Amino acid sequence: MAGGGGGEATDFDLTALMDVLSNIIFFLMASFGAAVVAVLPASVPTISEAGDNDTARETDKVTVTMLLRADGSVDISAANNDMLPEELAPLAKKIAGKGGKLDHAEVNGHLWAIKSQYKESKNIVIVPDDKVTYELLVDAMDVSRERHMVADGKSVYPQMFPAVVVSSMVK
Repeated sequence: MAGGGGGEATDFDLTALMDVLSNIIFFLMASFGAAVVAVLPASVPTISEAGDNDTARETDKVTVTMLLRADGSVDISAANNDMLPEELAPLAKKIAGKGGKLDHAEVNGHLWAIKSQYKESKNIVIVPDDKVTYELLVDAMDVSRERHMVADGKSVYPQMFPAVVVSSMVK
């Protein structure tokens, strides 16, 4: 006779307790997700009292845009709000595909030339056509991230544009 009570064992019904605990866990997880979204950094433009822009001009980096077509051809351009279009025009180039695939050497070489000129650049926006295959999109991402080079007999892979953004055309 355990517990000093009568000889009867009692069973506890834990169904209601489990329902309450599962609801508490659900709301805790939901509120945690909302807290993560709430701390996303955002920059908001402000108007200066003097009317002058007192921030330094960022002419040492550009954002590259690659329009990718299903036949492997690409249109590459660069953008920077602090630079004139005439300064950015030499960075634009159309590169034809090779048999439905990217011309790796040509695309990578042109992106490396842009990266060499604007060393602080990290962003590339890839805009695939509607009929671009997944493999071609991954290929474009890979060719834009790093460049294969040989230094002192060893293969090295310096980064070019590690921040790849895939976007779509507005129709």
